[in-house]
Amino acid sequence: MFSANTTQVGFTPNLVASRAIAVCGGLTGVFVYPWTNSSGFGTRYTDPGTIGGNAFNSVAFSPTGSAIAVATDTSPYIYAYPWSGNGFGAKYANPATLPTGQGNGVSFSPDGSAIAVAHAITPFITVYSWSSSGFGTKYSNPSTLPTGNADDVAFIPNNSAIAISHNASPFITAYPWSSSGFGTKYSDPATLPTARGNSVAFSPAGNAIAVALDATPFISAYPWSSSGFGTKYANPTTLPTGFANSVAFSGNATALAVAHTNSPNISVYAWSSSGFGAKYANPSTLPASTGRGVAFSGDSTALAVAHGSPPNISVYAWSSSGFGAKYANPSTAVSSDGYAVAFTSGGYPAQQIAVAHDTTPFVTAYPWSSSGFGTKYANPATLPSGQGNSVAFSPNGSTIAVAHNGGSSISAYPWSVSGFGTKYSNPATLPAGNGFGVAFSPSGSAIAVGHASTPYISAYPWSISGFGSKYSNPSTLPSGQGNSIAFSPNNSAIAIAHDNSPFITAYPWSGSGFGTKYSNPATLPNGSGLGVAFSPDNSAVAVAHAGGGPTITAYSWSSSGFGTKYADPATTPVTVGFSVAFSPNNNAIALAHSQTPFVSVYPWSSSGFGTKYANPVTLPVASQCLGVAFSGDSTAIAVAHDISSYITAYPWSASGFGTKYADPSTLPTSDGKGVAFNTIT
Repeated sequence: MFSANTTQVGFTPNLVASRAIAVCGGLTGVFVYPWTNSSGFGTRYTDPGTIGGNAFNSVAFSPTGSAIAVATDTSPYIYAYPWSGNGFGAKYANPATLPTGQGNGVSFSPDGSAIAVAHAITPFITVYSWSSSGFGTKYSNPSTLPTGNADDVAFIPNNSAIAISHNASPFITAYPWSSSGFGTKYSDPATLPTARGNSVAFSPAGNAIAVALDATPFISAYPWSSSGFGTKYANPTTLPTGFANSVAFSGNATALAVAHTNSPNISVYAWSSSGFGAKYANPSTLPASTGRGVAFSGDSTALAVAHGSPPNISVYAWSSSGFGAKYANPSTAVSSDGYAVAFTSGGYPAQQIAVAHDTTPFVTAYPWSSSGFGTKYANPATLPSGQGNSVAFSPNGSTIAVAHNGGSSISAYPWSVSGFGTKYSNPATLPAGNGFGVAFSPSGSAIAVGHASTPYISAYPWSISGFGSKYSNPSTLPSGQGNSIAFSPNNSAIAIAHDNSPFITAYPWSGSGFGTKYSNPATLPNGSGLGVAFSPDNSAVAVAHAGGGPTITAYSWSSSGFGTKYADPATTPVTVGFSVAFSPNNNAIALAHSQTPFVSVYPWSSSGFGTKYANPVTLPVASQCLGVAFSGDSTAIAVAHDISSYITAYPWSASGFGTKYADPSTLPTSDGKGVAFNTIT
C-alpha cells in the first residue's frame, strides 16, 4: 500500500460536522477536501504550508478526526497537524527521534494513543505515543524486526495487535500491541504471502487480516485471533488482474477491495467469515489507470480509489449491490498520480444509542444522527436473561455489553452498523449476583462488572474472542454492592461506586489487573455511590450518590489517587443522584437524579462546577432519571428514565440544552436504567 512514491487518500472518522477526504498527490503534496455522501467533493482546503518532500506517500486522520499526519520521503519523514472543519492547524513539533528513512505509511492506533510509521531503513517501523499535544516518546523497537523496507502498517481495531507489510520474506510481520508497545512477534503464517507485501488491513471485527501482493494471487487473507495468523483462506475465484497495491475491508465487513495494476484497476469481492465470495461487477466508469490505493468510507456507502492518470482520484457510491455511480471529480484536481488509499480506522462515523431497561428485550438500540433516533435495531438473537441495568460499548465500537439481573449477569455481543451479532460465550467465572454496572477499559483490553454480591466487582481480559479468564479480585474489596464502574481515560485506574461507606473505591489498573486500593477520599460522598465517571483529561472523578444535598461529589484525581473535594455546585438536587457523565470535550458534567428537573448539567473546568445550565424546555417525563450520557462529539445528551418514553435526548452545545429530539418510533419496553452512545469509525 505504501511503497516508494505512494499516495494515500483517507476519509476522516472525525466527530466534527465537516468531514473530509485527503489525497497525497505523489509528487505535488496533500489535497484535502470536504466530503459528503450527498454532494461528494467540496472546495479544497488550504495547504498546510509547512510540509516538505518530493514524494507524499501516505496520509491518515486520527480516530477522532482532530489530527492529520502525512508520511513523506524527506526528513523528518512524518508531518502532523491539528485538524478541524477549518482545515489544517499549525504543525506539531517533530518527534524527538525521527524515523530513519522515507516514510511509506502512517497509521494512528484505534484508541488514538499511538501513531506508527512504516519506513525504509532499519528498524523499518517506528511508533510514538500520541496525544493532543502531538508526538510523545518513541516506543522501543520490536525485539524481532521486520525483514525489509516497510510499505504499510495497520493496527487491529481493538488495539491489541499491529501488522507491517514489507518487501522481504515473510512479507508480513505482526506483533501484540499494548500501552507498553510491541510484544513478542507472532509466528509467521503457515502459508506465506508469495511476494512483497504492499498493503495490509485488518477486518473491522479484527477476525481477519489481508495482504496485497506483487505476485499472483495478488491478494492473501488469513483468519486472525489472539494467537495470530490462522490457515490461509482460499484465493478468490477471479483474481485481480495484476500487482495489488492496496487492500481495504468495508466498514460493515461484507466486502474486500483490491487496487491493482491492469484494467479494471479495482476489484471488489464479497467477504464473510468463510473468506472471499464472488467478485462484484466492475464500475461502469473505471479508474483511469493503475489503482494504487482503495478505501471504503466507514459507513460503507462510498469507495475511493487513488490511481494513475487524471483525475487521479475516483470515488463511487457503494452498496450491497456493489458499485454505484461515480462522484464528480473535485473542482481543484489532484495534480499528480494517486498512488495509494487508506481510511483511518473507518471513515464516516456511524453513531448509535442503546438503552438498558427493565423488561424484555432488556436492551434496545437505535441508529443516532444529528436528526436524532433512527429505526430500532433488531433485538439480539439471544437476549440478556433479565432486567438490563447498564449498557456500554467498547472503545472502538465493535462490542456492546449489558449488565443485567439473573443468569450470567453480563452479556456481550459483537456490534456493527448492522446491529447485534451473535452473543459471546459467558465468562467462565460469572459475576456473583445481579450485574449493575459495566465498563470497558479505554484500551479495549478489559471489561469490568459491578454486581450484587461479594467480591462486588469482577474484571476480565477482553479480546475479539470475548471474555478471558477472570482477573484476581482486588486484595481489598469494595464494601458493598457494586453499582457503577469507570476506568480512567489513561487506563491506569478503575473506580467503583457502591453501597456502604466509603461509597467509592478506586484501584490502580494495569494489564495484570487490580493494584493496591487507593486511600479513600478525605471527604466521603453522603450516601450509597450509584454512578461514577472520570473526566476526559483524567484530572477529576465524580460520584452520583444517595444521601441528600449534594447528590454529586467530585474530587481532583492524579496518579496518587483522590485529591481535594471540589466545592459543591451552587445549585444541586437534594434527592438521589443515579448517574454522572462528563462531556467528551470536558466542558460539562451531567447528573441524572430523582425529582424535577431529573437531569442537571453544569459547566466544568479545572475550578470545578460552574453555574447550572437552564433546564431543558421539555423535561423528561419521569419520577427519576437513572442514566445519563453525552454523545461522542458532545453535541447531544440523553437520559434514561422510569416513565414512557423511557429515553429522552436533546441537542447539546456550550449554550446548554436544545429542543428535545422526537422520541424513537419504537420505544424501549419499560423503565430505562442506563444509556450509552457509540461511534463506529
